[in-house]
Amino acid sequence: AKIHNKYKALLDPLIILASKSPEKFNNASTDSICAIRQYYQYKMLKKITNKRDEFATRFHTKPNGEKISYRDGYQLADDFWDLRNQTMAKNIMQISEKNQGKKIVVLCGFMHRYYILSELRKLKEGKNIILKEFYEK
Repeated sequence: AKIHNKYKALLDPLIILASKSPEKFNNASTDSICAIRQYYQYKMLKKITNKRDEFATRFHTKPNGEKISYRDGYQLADDFWDLRNQTMAKNIMQISEKNQGKKIVVLCGFMHRYYILSELRKLKEGKNIILKEFYEK
Protein backbone atom coordinates (compact mmCIF):
# COMPACT_ATOMS: atom_id res chain seq x y z
CA ALA A 1 0.00 0.00 0.00
CA LYS A 2 2.87 2.40 0.79
CA ILE A 3 4.36 1.94 -2.70
CA HIS A 4 1.02 2.38 -4.45
CA ASN A 5 0.06 5.42 -2.39
CA LYS A 6 3.42 7.09 -3.01
CA TYR A 7 3.04 6.45 -6.74
CA LYS A 8 -0.44 7.98 -6.76
CA ALA A 9 0.68 10.97 -4.67
CA LEU A 10 3.44 11.77 -7.14
CA LEU A 11 0.89 12.26 -9.90
CA ASP A 12 -1.03 15.07 -8.15
CA PRO A 13 1.66 17.80 -8.43
CA LEU A 14 2.26 16.83 -12.07
CA ILE A 15 -1.41 17.27 -12.91
CA ILE A 16 -1.31 20.75 -11.38
CA LEU A 17 1.91 21.68 -13.21
CA ALA A 18 0.58 20.38 -16.54
CA SER A 19 -2.30 22.86 -16.35
CA LYS A 20 0.13 25.79 -16.24
CA SER A 21 2.28 27.42 -18.91
CA PRO A 22 5.09 25.33 -20.46
CA GLU A 23 7.78 27.22 -18.55
CA LYS A 24 6.22 25.95 -15.32
CA PHE A 25 6.59 22.27 -16.23
CA ASN A 26 9.63 22.32 -18.53
CA ASN A 27 12.26 22.63 -15.83
CA ALA A 28 14.54 20.62 -13.59
CA SER A 29 12.13 20.65 -10.65
CA THR A 30 9.32 19.05 -12.64
CA ASP A 31 11.82 16.69 -14.28
CA SER A 32 12.76 15.47 -10.82
CA ILE A 33 9.13 14.75 -9.90
CA CYS A 34 8.60 12.96 -13.24
CA ALA A 35 11.71 10.84 -12.72
CA ILE A 36 10.60 9.77 -9.25
CA ARG A 37 7.07 9.03 -10.46
CA GLN A 38 8.32 6.96 -13.37
CA TYR A 39 10.70 5.14 -11.02
CA TYR A 40 7.71 4.23 -8.87
CA GLN A 41 5.65 3.27 -11.91
CA TYR A 42 8.16 0.94 -13.50
CA LYS A 43 10.46 -0.16 -10.68
CA MET A 44 8.61 0.05 -7.38
CA LEU A 45 5.18 -1.11 -8.59
CA LYS A 46 6.99 -4.11 -10.07
CA LYS A 47 7.64 -5.21 -6.49
CA ILE A 48 3.87 -5.57 -6.20
CA THR A 49 3.34 -7.31 -9.54
CA ASN A 50 6.24 -9.70 -8.86
CA LYS A 51 5.05 -10.58 -5.37
CA ARG A 52 1.31 -11.03 -5.81
CA ASP A 53 0.13 -14.24 -7.47
CA GLU A 54 -2.84 -12.68 -9.27
CA PHE A 55 -0.44 -10.88 -11.62
CA ALA A 56 1.08 -14.22 -12.64
CA THR A 57 -2.21 -16.10 -12.92
CA ARG A 58 -4.34 -13.54 -14.77
CA PHE A 59 -3.84 -13.12 -18.46
CA HIS A 60 -4.50 -10.69 -21.25
CA THR A 61 -4.95 -11.85 -24.83
CA LYS A 62 -2.77 -9.88 -27.22
CA PRO A 63 -4.02 -8.94 -30.71
CA ASN A 64 -2.17 -11.95 -32.17
CA GLY A 65 -4.15 -14.29 -29.87
CA GLU A 66 -1.19 -15.03 -27.58
CA LYS A 67 -1.87 -14.85 -23.86
CA ILE A 68 0.45 -12.93 -21.57
CA SER A 69 0.31 -12.69 -17.79
CA TYR A 70 -0.22 -9.29 -16.26
CA ARG A 71 3.17 -9.71 -14.58
CA ASP A 72 4.95 -10.33 -17.87
CA GLY A 73 2.99 -7.54 -19.53
CA TYR A 74 4.06 -5.12 -16.85
CA GLN A 75 7.69 -6.13 -17.36
CA LEU A 76 7.32 -5.54 -21.10
CA ALA A 77 5.90 -2.08 -20.42
CA ASP A 78 8.91 -1.32 -18.20
CA ASP A 79 11.35 -2.49 -20.88
CA PHE A 80 9.49 -0.54 -23.56
CA TRP A 81 9.62 2.69 -21.53
CA ASP A 82 13.41 2.52 -21.44
CA LEU A 83 13.77 1.47 -25.07
CA ARG A 84 11.38 4.16 -26.30
CA ASN A 85 13.15 6.99 -24.49
CA GLN A 86 16.63 5.78 -25.44
CA THR A 87 15.54 5.50 -29.07
CA MET A 88 14.04 8.99 -29.07
CA ALA A 89 17.32 10.40 -27.70
CA LYS A 90 19.41 8.52 -30.28
CA ASN A 91 17.16 9.76 -33.10
CA ILE A 92 17.39 13.35 -31.83
CA MET A 93 21.17 13.05 -31.69
CA GLN A 94 21.38 11.62 -35.22
CA ILE A 95 19.25 14.44 -36.61
CA SER A 96 21.30 17.08 -34.77
CA GLU A 97 24.56 15.60 -36.06
CA LYS A 98 23.21 15.73 -39.62
CA ASN A 99 22.19 19.36 -39.09
CA GLN A 100 25.21 20.80 -37.34
CA GLY A 101 24.98 24.50 -36.61
CA LYS A 102 21.19 24.51 -36.90
CA LYS A 103 18.60 24.78 -34.17
CA ILE A 104 16.62 21.61 -33.60
CA VAL A 105 13.27 21.84 -31.84
CA VAL A 106 12.13 18.73 -29.99
CA LEU A 107 8.57 18.25 -28.83
CA CYS A 108 7.58 15.42 -26.52
CA GLY A 109 5.38 14.74 -23.55
CA PHE A 110 6.87 16.23 -20.41
CA MET A 111 6.98 12.81 -18.70
CA HIS A 112 9.62 11.83 -21.29
CA ARG A 113 11.65 15.00 -20.93
CA TYR A 114 13.80 14.08 -17.92
CA TYR A 115 14.78 10.76 -19.49
CA ILE A 116 15.52 12.15 -22.94
CA LEU A 117 17.57 15.03 -21.53
CA SER A 118 19.58 12.60 -19.41
CA GLU A 119 20.31 10.44 -22.45
CA LEU A 120 21.15 13.45 -24.64
CA ARG A 121 23.62 14.73 -22.05
CA LYS A 122 25.43 11.38 -22.25
CA LEU A 123 25.29 11.19 -26.05
CA LYS A 124 26.52 14.77 -26.63
CA GLU A 125 29.74 14.38 -24.64
CA GLY A 126 32.66 15.55 -26.78
CA LYS A 127 30.33 17.04 -29.40
CA ASN A 128 29.53 20.65 -30.14
CA ILE A 129 25.87 20.42 -29.19
CA ILE A 130 24.11 22.84 -26.85
CA LEU A 131 20.88 21.87 -25.09
CA LYS A 132 18.58 24.81 -24.39
CA GLU A 133 15.07 25.36 -23.15
CA PHE A 134 12.68 26.97 -25.61
CA TYR A 135 12.42 29.97 -23.31
CA GLU A 136 16.21 30.53 -23.14
CA LYS A 137 17.98 32.88 -25.53
